[in-house]
Amino acid sequence: MTYPHYRAQPAPQRPVGGTTSPVTYVLLITAPAVIAVAALRPR
Repeated sequence: MTYPHYRAQPAPQRPVGGTTSPVTYVLLITAPAVIAVAALRPR
């Protein structure tokens, strides 16, 4: 019994334009929260 040669599937190509990195979303959420906490801190 012989098996066909194994061929690895090529990695799916990600579209280059128009995608937003998850890091951007984290910064968009974190930055205003940090500023708000700093503004509300008692001096």
